[in-house]
Amino acid sequence: MKNHNGTYQISGLFIFTIIIAAFSVTGCATTDDVGRIQYDVNKLRAEVSSIKKKSATIENRLPDQEDLFQKKITALEETQSATARTVSDLLIQLQTLTSEFQTLTGQFEESRYFTEKSSTEVMKSREEQEVKTKELEQAVDDLKKKIEELKILSTKLVQADTDLSMTDETIKKDIAALKAQKTQTVQKQSSQTKSAKTQPSAQNEKIKALYMEGYESFKAGKTVEARAKFSSVLNDYGENDYSDNARFWIAESHYKDGSYEDAILAYEDLFKKNPDSDKVPGAMLKQGLAFYALQDKKTGEIILEKLIAKYPDSEQAKLAMKKMRKTVVPEKSN
Repeated sequence: MKNHNGTYQISGLFIFTIIIAAFSVTGCATTDDVGRIQYDVNKLRAEVSSIKKKSATIENRLPDQEDLFQKKITALEETQSATARTVSDLLIQLQTLTSEFQTLTGQFEESRYFTEKSSTEVMKSREEQEVKTKELEQAVDDLKKKIEELKILSTKLVQADTDLSMTDETIKKDIAALKAQKTQTVQKQSSQTKSAKTQPSAQNEKIKALYMEGYESFKAGKTVEARAKFSSVLNDYGENDYSDNARFWIAESHYKDGSYEDAILAYEDLFKKNPDSDKVPGAMLKQGLAFYALQDKKTGEIILEKLIAKYPDSEQAKLAMKKMRKTVVPEKSN
């Protein structure tokens, strides 16, 4: 800038602005960068000082130097302006990145919360399984004894012909023999049978409520409690709309507890008393699997083959074929 004497001077503020612009452009300055900037500043000061000394006497003879100096100042001002724009753009980008980082941080915290929650649930489930395992281990010895008894009863089936022509009577005799050994543990069914249609509506509501309590207990893993409630549905109210379902879930509770011989008998009770129930296919599948669990593969296959032949289009039949890993041609309906 020109002072009142016609000489040029550069204010300390402008020099400071140039230094700041240099820092903004480079992002971060090394010692060498600072030295170069200081060198340039000193050089510029020297030029200004020289111009001041000469301007008093040769002002009219230095138009070219004056123009050159003005161009340098203009160039520096343009560089400062460009640097300011660059810094502004960088600040906008920084704000955008900060916002994205906060979003990702929130997502990470949410993910960590659900991960920790899932881990807690897994640990709780594992503890429950350990308790259940200990309970089952206590019944292992008794179960082994029952398995041995069942193996003796099924010996004749192992030696029988594997042809699918084995009649239903053979299976019935097997199950009858098994039932004979379990007679003392099977509760007697109520001799009174009433049609659900003739029962008062209030009584139907009681039966439904009792059945649902048993079902909820079963889902919660309280199999003993569930059996007691399902048995009450059968014993206290006779035949009703929930009889077949109650028999099925009694069998399922035994199966879930690993009491496969009790489950087999309970499924058979359903077949005899509710042969038209929609629970029959599922019961046949589980009865067959119960024999498999007792190492009686032969009887298990016979039951699964009957299931496939009788209900060829059912999901249970597909599971049975997958278990045996073969296809059985369904029987032709008469």
